[in-house]
Amino acid sequence: MALRKKSSFKSHPKKAPTLKQKHRRTDKIIKADALNWKPVELPDHMDDYGGLYGIEELEGVDVKMVNGKAEFISKESGDEAEDDNDEFQGFDDMPEPQTKKQRTDKKENEKDKKGEKTSQSKEKTQKEKKTETKDDKAANKQDQKDDKSNSEELMANAFAALDIPLPDDEIDLPHWEDISLSPYLLNGLQSLGFKTPTAIQKSAIPLALEGKDVIGKATTGSGKTLAYGLPILEKHIQKLTELKESRSKKIIPPPSGIIFAPTRELAHQVVDHLNKISKFAPLPQNGIVSITGGLSIQKQERLLEYGPSIIVATPGRLLELIEKNGDLAKRLGSTDTIVLDEADRLLQDGHFEEFEKILELFYKQRDHAHGYKWQTLVFSATFSKDLFGKLDKKGKQKDNKAVTSGGLIGNTEILELLQKKLRFRDPKPSLCDANPKEIVSGQVTEALVECGASERDLYLYYFLLMYPGSTLVFANAVDSVKRLVPFLESLKIPAFSIHSSMIQKQRLRALERFKAATENSKTAVLIATDVAARGLDIPKIDHVAHYHLPRSADVYIHRSGRTARAGSEGVSVMFCSPQEASGPFKKLRRLVAASAEKSSKVSGKGDVKLLDVDYDLVAQLKERVRVASKLADSAIASTATRKENSWVKQAAEDLGIEDVNELDMFEDDVIKKQKKRNEGKKLTNDETKACKAELRELLAVPLRKNHRRSYLTSGLENLAHQIVSGKTSETVLGREAVKALDELKSKKGKKRKQK
Repeated sequence: MALRKKSSFKSHPKKAPTLKQKHRRTDKIIKADALNWKPVELPDHMDDYGGLYGIEELEGVDVKMVNGKAEFISKESGDEAEDDNDEFQGFDDMPEPQTKKQRTDKKENEKDKKGEKTSQSKEKTQKEKKTETKDDKAANKQDQKDDKSNSEELMANAFAALDIPLPDDEIDLPHWEDISLSPYLLNGLQSLGFKTPTAIQKSAIPLALEGKDVIGKATTGSGKTLAYGLPILEKHIQKLTELKESRSKKIIPPPSGIIFAPTRELAHQVVDHLNKISKFAPLPQNGIVSITGGLSIQKQERLLEYGPSIIVATPGRLLELIEKNGDLAKRLGSTDTIVLDEADRLLQDGHFEEFEKILELFYKQRDHAHGYKWQTLVFSATFSKDLFGKLDKKGKQKDNKAVTSGGLIGNTEILELLQKKLRFRDPKPSLCDANPKEIVSGQVTEALVECGASERDLYLYYFLLMYPGSTLVFANAVDSVKRLVPFLESLKIPAFSIHSSMIQKQRLRALERFKAATENSKTAVLIATDVAARGLDIPKIDHVAHYHLPRSADVYIHRSGRTARAGSEGVSVMFCSPQEASGPFKKLRRLVAASAEKSSKVSGKGDVKLLDVDYDLVAQLKERVRVASKLADSAIASTATRKENSWVKQAAEDLGIEDVNELDMFEDDVIKKQKKRNEGKKLTNDETKACKAELRELLAVPLRKNHRRSYLTSGLENLAHQIVSGKTSETVLGREAVKALDELKSKKGKKRKQK
């Protein structure tokens, strides 16, 4: 919004606005709750600095104080709008040169004050008023006509893509011939290089195209999105004639499908994936939209007014929209297909309430001209209830109790649960189990690093140095994520974070930055809470590192599924303490391995390969990690102290306390101890500079395998020859460059060598 500089000249009398201007001004005033607020992205290092969780901005709006209250006035484009705004401002600017008409009006006003107003001037004023009234009415009619024509033009343009002709490119996809798909979609598959359907796609797509309810189970990264996305897109294409007819009658048709996802990131990713596969298809503008929290609800309402063909939504935001708009609920309730992606999460207790309310509203509002019920497609990597139990020492599994299989076929418990919670159209939904004997993909190599609880930082840094690549690190707490980022950055490792405390745009930006880093450098790290465990489809993730063991087995399965996607291979490595190995880890291995046979017996870590650790190199890294941890703890403590001080100051103001120190009497011992710990971790500016200088010196000293040797050419291996030949690691002199996957494969299950 433009700020005007007040004039220092003598104020001139304000010109009274005309009737036309009054109407225009009234039309421009917007209520505060109807404004299109846009979130402003904050730098990642700020987090919620000082209690500030976000800033929002407005565009195209002026603010004017009227009787002590703020009025929001919409700006118009063009010179005419600027002129009108000047008149509404009451000439707060410097007075501009007067026109001939203005000078004449001024003289007439002076004559009126002296009582010398003539009858000629009266007639002139009346004539101007009549002309003004006619002009005002004509202008209002024209504005309404323009708004209507603009709206119709936008709607027409939005659906112009429905007339896209069939692509005439030569299609060479022999493996897709058994699946009945239109050339529009086959062209999309060919352009993306999807030459062969996956197991879940082969079994689920034909059934879905026949209109049957489908329950599908497959490992993460096995193509579940297209398994339900292609049938919905194909049904949309088959209804083109009907859609065009509806548009000609100015009727907004219901969506061809509504896809529900448990997280915002998964919803946006599904939209992106479907847009890519349907780039040759006749979809309207904004034909596939995401409806999620964290973004402008007003914009999402406008998108839904155009009648998108496919909606991908999180339950909370969609419920918010349909509860206040009955017409929208009726239109969305008449959809052809409803999909549950990552259904195990959507159906868990505590997450199902919102989804259940949506189904109830859809069922009540549904137009039965579209059928009594919709088609339901359910997909997930895990369905077994046993996998949701907490992995703690108290919840040990009894040896004589068989663990329920995670397979679908013959598992009546799963089917009864789904039948109870969902409104299936078919009495017996079709089952597609593309992963009956395993839960973690066979392309994932699982590994274990044994370390103490206080040594996780050291061994994580060791792993990242020894095995360069893109690594996704999972931690159980937001505070751990926030601490690990500055810790790794001070050690010159590119690190990014994503967690539930970040606003949606910050999360998406962090993902984009991580993707760019994986392309531009050999090592990049994304540190995340379990908000990233589901749905993230980041290409070329080499390793998944479990900084903390997950709280349940299903979370471990979804975490590990972030690597080895689309047929590639990957590594899932766990950092486990002795205390965890005796309880949570042992239970985790039992549950994961019991998916194939109910009577499977797994002995603790016997089915997981131990990663070789060079303890000589670990010893060389200890000083680096000590200093970097000190800096990271200080940064986190400083941030926590700033937040605490801001909160204390606000509390003192609310309580009317002048001396902030008087609040100490209200604090309990736990808060006081926490404050004392934070104060103890904080470094002064001089101490911080000293630590950074020390760390620079430590990082400048190259790591060296068998560093006790005096010369590079001594010993059984000639280090100088390795360096010249290019076979040595870039981070460790004398160590052969090897990938974690190759090293674990070469072990063939053997125990690590004791040094």
